[in-house]
Amino acid sequence: MHPDKDAIQQLARKYMDGIASDEEIRILHEWYDHVNPGEMEAIFTDSSETQFGADTWQRLQQQICAEKPPRVKMLLLRRWWAAAAVLLLAGGLWAVRMHNNRHKSPVVAASKPLHDVKAPSANHAVLTLAGGRQILLDSAGNGLVASQTGMNIMKNDSGSIVYVADGSQHDIQYNTLTIPAGSKPLSVALSDGSRVWLNAASSLTFPTTFSGKERKVLINGEGYFEVATNPQAPFVVARPDKGLQVQVLGTAFNVNAYDGEPDIRVTLISGAVKVSRGPSQQAVTMAPGQQVRLSPTNMEVLKEVDMDVVTAWKDGLFVFDGTDIQVMMRQAERWYNITVKYPHGAPAEHFTGSLSREASLSQFLKILDYSGVTANIDGKTVFINP
Repeated sequence: MHPDKDAIQQLARKYMDGIASDEEIRILHEWYDHVNPGEMEAIFTDSSETQFGADTWQRLQQQICAEKPPRVKMLLLRRWWAAAAVLLLAGGLWAVRMHNNRHKSPVVAASKPLHDVKAPSANHAVLTLAGGRQILLDSAGNGLVASQTGMNIMKNDSGSIVYVADGSQHDIQYNTLTIPAGSKPLSVALSDGSRVWLNAASSLTFPTTFSGKERKVLINGEGYFEVATNPQAPFVVARPDKGLQVQVLGTAFNVNAYDGEPDIRVTLISGAVKVSRGPSQQAVTMAPGQQVRLSPTNMEVLKEVDMDVVTAWKDGLFVFDGTDIQVMMRQAERWYNITVKYPHGAPAEHFTGSLSREASLSQFLKILDYSGVTANIDGKTVFINP
């Protein structure tokens, strides 16, 4: 039985005054986790009978969230989002801009999960060595994981993988690091000192040691690169089946080259890179802050990109900025290892907001509540309905 409005107001007042019992706190937390966001806000801000104003309501949320991870990060809204519906959730903001439903009532049914899916709690990376041997890195202890000719593969205290030369002659062998869907990201330090962070549902194939006139790796999915400088041997990131090649000397950049996405995106954080595509080797040299988008038929350069959105995954966040629902839900598919279906077609809404990647799937889906879109979780499948 759910407590009524008056009971919740009384519990909240006792909670704010520090006199609520453990059982009352439990009831308030449980109500907070399951209430419709529109109803939740109305209870404290729309009633003339309560002394809860916007400031007090915000303090209540912050106090609850201080005790209940994961927390939603604060999103700094741009002025053009001033008319957006704002969903207050767990001490932060989910803001929703309904581009195609301006006349739809914001009073909607909350998403009703039959089950929930937790955020990844560990890394489930698999390292495939030359010859085909596979190592499950989450079950490997710290220290020496494996040895290839001339190279020791180490796992440090943070779980990252480091390739260290052992002083003997190096034979070039190829390894593949795979981060499956539903796994936390992982970083690897290559033999030249370059570092790569791999997102969920991604893989990187690379030589155990670099030689010759270039340092070439292959990516499928998303990776953030910090490349060690070597003017004599440019670093090359390629996805041959998509016609992508990124050539750098020393820089930081992000590559999003997932299957199922309409384009490949290369975003330059610092330094300079040259991006080329296809048999014609059409190429463009990027400056920091720019993004190149490569589709099967086109190459587009965006000169101003929000880096916080691009690299949010590396910092443990979801960040959306006017993001199409299908793009947003593809991120959820990879992170929570789920399948998303649209029985009546994909809604046209776009969303903005910031959320910790430690949030459960049901918490992630709360962003849909104010848009008129509902989401139902059934096992590892999410059904989205307009």
